[in-house]
Amino acid sequence: MNYYLGDKKMGWELDMNIYLKEITEDNWLECIELKIAKEQEKHLPHPNVKSIAEWKFNSHWVPLGIYLDDVMIGFSMYGLDVNDGTMWIIRFMIDEKYQGKGYGKYALGELLNKIKSENLCTEVWLSFHPESVAAERLYTSYGFKQEITGFEAEDEIFYKLNLL
Repeated sequence: MNYYLGDKKMGWELDMNIYLKEITEDNWLECIELKIAKEQEKHLPHPNVKSIAEWKFNSHWVPLGIYLDDVMIGFSMYGLDVNDGTMWIIRFMIDEKYQGKGYGKYALGELLNKIKSENLCTEVWLSFHPESVAAERLYTSYGFKQEITGFEAEDEIFYKLNLL
């Protein structure tokens, strides 16, 4: 099938059943078992369990399992920064066993469609480690562009996607 993000045709063929499902008491243990490759840990240094704990204290955040058929293959979380009203993708990861197969690209499209359909935001922000070439390639393929915010650090750069 061809995949579309709004009016933008992404142009790859996929025959897979990737979908997002809320993290609940029924699947959170599955989520914390997801792992990234050892060499990626410097790019995403904290485990999913920390993100789930942070969600419990941020009621405007939405944690989602990324599923292939009935198997959780990744984790994402998005939400509002209540201080300034900006929408953020706070977490996005695919388990090491499922990387390199196009699942992350498809799942990111699903996540952006969900954000776009549920919220009145005009832009989405995210950050990642500046040495993560795979993250940069994925996010720029959807139109995210680097933004200089003044909060950059050795381990974090910021990207923004305009939804309009």
